[in-house]
Amino acid sequence: MKAVLHAVGRSSDVVPFVGLGARVHEVESAREALDVVKSVANEPDTVIILSEEFAAAAEGARDRLVVVLAGIRGSAQVALEKTRQLVSRSVGVDLVAKAERT
Repeated sequence: MKAVLHAVGRSSDVVPFVGLGARVHEVESAREALDVVKSVANEPDTVIILSEEFAAAAEGARDRLVVVLAGIRGSAQVALEKTRQLVSRSVGVDLVAKAERT
């Protein structure tokens, strides 16, 4: 079965994902982002890409895979922290913290 990719965020952050076949959802507020995430989370085999600005909307994703990407407006370190958690969980070691110590 093929996963459906949804990109949620401001136009400048998500339009590039059209080339990957993503369904693009342009939003302007956190409330809009949460509504879209809740809606698409009901679809089977869904992967959601969120721009970092709207990372809090990931709460509405239930058990769906959510990837938070740093946006062009500067990073709040949310994407890095989410990546750190995913890598730690899958590998069993916090590789990002190890890299920072060396």
